[in-house]
Amino acid sequence: MHEETDLVVGGARRVGDRCIIPIIRAFTICMGGAATASLTPVALLVIEGGHEYLALLPGAPPKAAELIDTLRDEIEREKEKCAE
Repeated sequence: MHEETDLVVGGARRVGDRCIIPIIRAFTICMGGAATASLTPVALLVIEGGHEYLALLPGAPPKAAELIDTLRDEIEREKEKCAE
């Protein structure tokens, strides 16, 4: 059995003048020839004007803000998509 948990960046959505990017915990279990996945939102990154706000949701991992900083490249790509 193989288990893996990662934080991943979800697709950005424009809501009015804001861009909202979900941060998701992806938990997968592989056993034999089968696999299952669980996706749980843990944070929302809200970009408004030149400001970013991070809202941690219940169940966010300890040190979530530091972990989310490691996803900066993916976050920047989603911000660009949202600006189009």
